[in-house]
Amino acid sequence: MKEKADDQQLKRALIFCNGEFSAESVPDLKTDDLVICADGGLEHALALGIKPHVVLGDFDSLSEALRRRLRDKDPAVGAVYEYPVEKDKTDGQIAVEYAVNQGIREIWLLGGLGGRLDHALGNVLLGSALGFEGTLKVLGRGESAVVVKGPGKLEISGGKGDHVSLIPLSETCSGVTTAGLYYPLKDEILYRGDTRGLSNELISHSGLVELAAGLMIVIHTKRQEGLVG
Repeated sequence: MKEKADDQQLKRALIFCNGEFSAESVPDLKTDDLVICADGGLEHALALGIKPHVVLGDFDSLSEALRRRLRDKDPAVGAVYEYPVEKDKTDGQIAVEYAVNQGIREIWLLGGLGGRLDHALGNVLLGSALGFEGTLKVLGRGESAVVVKGPGKLEISGGKGDHVSLIPLSETCSGVTTAGLYYPLKDEILYRGDTRGLSNELISHSGLVELAAGLMIVIHTKRQEGLVG
């Protein structure tokens, strides 16, 4: 599945998964967005009035009515790729791989944090496992997670009082500098397993995390919002 969805240059992929996510976290669609539904994520997209370009997965989470629409090639659900239930990767991974194969550099995995912890961790680490050099943002119930690789930076948009946690994946994360957070860091070293980077807060509507070397997860937790799922 390496063909382009169309002739235009795609810049961002929105992947709807089967887990819960905040309705407010769904960005306004752009003409160069690629919308992918992984299995039960189709229910969420259609409920929001969003027409997907691609639907893929084993479809074991879909209602019989939606499975019938897929079999009947309903134009409202886009291209369909069905996979067996027993396979060596999740529907979410298949969707991310599809987006990467389109040359996309920014991927939003909506519903990727809701539900089981093992699936959530697997989704957060997908970008690293696939060697993806772009941004993979995994969203759940009012929170999001992004893996940042140094040298790199991440801009955070939210509200005053939102929690921001920095969790090292590598043994050390060096040159950690933040802006717009209550507890500022300047060229600091964070260590894997240490909790120093947990539960910081935004002091305005935006913040910045910079990393010189290493690999870390940045988790942004917002105030309670309306849920989908």
